[in-house]
Amino acid sequence: MKQTNVKPAEGKLGILVVGCGAVATTFMTGVFMARKGLAKPVGSMTQYDKIRVGKGADKKYLHYKDIVPLADLNDIVFGTWDVYPQNAYQAAMYAEVLKEKDINPVREELEKVVPMKAAFDKNYAKRLDGDNVKDCKTRWEMVEALRKDIRDFKEQNGCARIVVIWAASTEIYVPVDMEKHGTVAALEAAMKADDREHVAPSMCYAYAALTEGAPFIMGAPNTTVDIPAMWELAEQTKMPIAGKDFKTGQT
Repeated sequence: MKQTNVKPAEGKLGILVVGCGAVATTFMTGVFMARKGLAKPVGSMTQYDKIRVGKGADKKYLHYKDIVPLADLNDIVFGTWDVYPQNAYQAAMYAEVLKEKDINPVREELEKVVPMKAAFDKNYAKRLDGDNVKDCKTRWEMVEALRKDIRDFKEQNGCARIVVIWAASTEIYVPVDMEKHGTVAALEAAMKADDREHVAPSMCYAYAALTEGAPFIMGAPNTTVDIPAMWELAEQTKMPIAGKDFKTGQT
């Protein structure tokens, strides 16, 4: 087996979340609370759980973060895109997943997370009707705008690394079409031709993330990372793709 040398997790980690709703704001609030010592990171494998290392007399139980290089909670910087302009504090209060007493101790931190304009197509999420949306004429313009957002966020916040997570509503189902989704070249051609039937906005986010050197995690049952073009792009950029949520989402 080839030995992999994993670099230390040095510098700030930017976590850009697509969607600033219940899932995203609960995630952010939990991180902010934990790093202020106001809550324990229950539910986080990397921060809370332990794993056995070694056998017999040599065995010991260590936190994941003590075995592999992971970013410290204090090094995380959050950003988000959303069709609504409300900051993360306002969104968390509206979502009502957490109680006000749990949100207010980190109100200042949440208020600083203000959504960037979303790359959005109402045909893919008909129940959403926000106006914090990019004015993009084509899918390719969406990609270029999102790539700029990632670069700007990374520079403005002094981040060493970025990861992009989809925590937005589930899009309408897009069947895999090998003519459009079979290769990176085919997907790029479809984006440039503004093929809105075969290219979902989430595919633009994933493409932008990978080409900017950021892993992409899908938190909905969209077909975004299920297409050969995205697998090829992940191989080309050496960036991981992951995630699949089979629960019914809001569209």
